[in-house]
Amino acid sequence: MLKKRGSFVLGTMVLALVFAGFADARDLTKMNFQLNWKITGDHAPYYVALKKGWFQEEGLDVNILLGQGSAYTVQVVDTGKAEIGISDAPVPIKGRAQGAKVKIIGIIFDKHPNCMYFWRESGIKKPQDIVGKTVAVPAADGHYVMWPAFAKQIGVDPASVKFVNIEPTAKPAALASKKADVVFELYTGKPFMEKAVPPEHLGAILWSDHGFNAYAHSYITRDEVIQKNPELLRKFLKAAYRSWDFTLKNPEEAIRILAEYHPINQTDLLANLKLVMEFFKTDRYRKFGIGYIDPDRMRDTIDTVGKYMNVKIDFKPEEAYTSQFLPSPPYKLAF
Repeated sequence: MLKKRGSFVLGTMVLALVFAGFADARDLTKMNFQLNWKITGDHAPYYVALKKGWFQEEGLDVNILLGQGSAYTVQVVDTGKAEIGISDAPVPIKGRAQGAKVKIIGIIFDKHPNCMYFWRESGIKKPQDIVGKTVAVPAADGHYVMWPAFAKQIGVDPASVKFVNIEPTAKPAALASKKADVVFELYTGKPFMEKAVPPEHLGAILWSDHGFNAYAHSYITRDEVIQKNPELLRKFLKAAYRSWDFTLKNPEEAIRILAEYHPINQTDLLANLKLVMEFFKTDRYRKFGIGYIDPDRMRDTIDTVGKYMNVKIDFKPEEAYTSQFLPSPPYKLAF
């Protein structure tokens, strides 16, 4: 009799826990998070947050959507298909100037990783040598959107190159097959490019080495979410930057976790992530924490968009970004 009673009590406890779990799941706020691209190493933090339950701790049920470029992210967020997304900072700034109700709420990379790759034997030695060349890049890629700004900074006509539209995953193949003379890709994509083109034949020019100092990858949202659900933004950024803090300290484990969600080459993506980490090692992040938005640098980024990307900036800089949802205290790195 005691055995039956014990089994009944145990069964009741299990059912209670199950129903409690369902209740917790129902209490979570569902949201969509739009990535900027297909899966790469810098997406590992969001799967770390899923695996470790950090989004759930914040009361969020986060659905992660694969991306197609920064311009696509701006469109998805602006039209309400996602609450938060990742985009190169100049792209949502341009979008806002053109009527999109989007705003930057946190920075990811503190240095800009835009880069051009080419065969060394092509004769390209400096960025100006791209004139007259064919460039492969997806139409929604942040590089394509920001090219006019960089072109004008280095003193060349943005129309002096011929663009070939390709799929996001086709960049290494486009260069390897010489479908184009140049491929625009992030410097952090170097491990993938080196698998397609022998390293001794691969040339690369980082835009930031030639004066392009705009802010790079950032988190964006739309005005409606800021007005109606500010706590969602605060909770998401707390979990996201907590996960970045973990990932930057434990890159191998972060990539192993990413591999539980997507079929990836862990060696390649770990190499990719370790390059990503270099773009976090700045005095700003050391002093103010990851995610920090420097008002002066943001103002310079907005000025760059207005000056070089053929749009009229008719709003105050503070209308394009806000720091109010960043974690407090911030996550600081020791390096």
